[in-house]
Amino acid sequence: MQKELVIMSSLQKMLAILDLFTEEKTKWHIDAIIEVMDFSVPTAYRYIKTLIDAGLLAKVNSSEYIIGPKIIKLDHQIRISDPYIVKGESIMQSLQELTGCQVLLSNIFDTEVINVHAVSPNNWKERITYARGVPHPLLKGSTSKIIYAYLPRAKLLKLYNDNLASIKLENTSESTKDFLASMSHIKKLGYCISHGELDSNLTGIAAPIFSDNIIKGSLTLIVPTQRLEVYNLDRLITYVTEAASQISSITNDFN
Repeated sequence: MQKELVIMSSLQKMLAILDLFTEEKTKWHIDAIIEVMDFSVPTAYRYIKTLIDAGLLAKVNSSEYIIGPKIIKLDHQIRISDPYIVKGESIMQSLQELTGCQVLLSNIFDTEVINVHAVSPNNWKERITYARGVPHPLLKGSTSKIIYAYLPRAKLLKLYNDNLASIKLENTSESTKDFLASMSHIKKLGYCISHGELDSNLTGIAAPIFSDNIIKGSLTLIVPTQRLEVYNLDRLITYVTEAASQISSITNDFN
């Protein structure tokens, strides 16, 4: 048992190297990896060689590395096998055609909310900051708020307490009671609207997606805020909530 724990710990440390690669820093030098991860030189080279052999890392030169080709293959596999994408694509397409706006599908992984798919009009020119694969900021924007609102109370409280510093940074006056009341209000509505919280020129209208009554993600309609006044907001909300409900229904059948 002790040996299994050591092996698992080593595996976790090796895979943690992949977390170093971000949009801001796409290439890492071996010396920087050793310093940041606090690895010994032999351990670092052993881990990196294993990741390269698995296709998870690739060499740029003798001492610098980038994300490897296996990630691309896995990304393709997600696109063709994720039931929410496979079953939700046509519903998202219909919502996009109905509104002329971009539609996002996001999932929650543990407590991290990530956009996994987007359907956009051909003439769509708006650029979103948190595009596919970019984790959403905690409790900012309708996409993540609607998901977190449906988490079990104990998990929601842990999320709040574990991220208290960043939450207070966003809203210095919000107490635990205020936070829970805000989440409860969103849950009662069954949808969430945010104006310019992630991108100043965009409004998000999000509704929850479930699997066996457990929150799994959200569907978000992205509307240019300056165009919002020409829409019937209540109708947009209905479109989004109904589309999200349809995805929940068909993915339940997939299970």
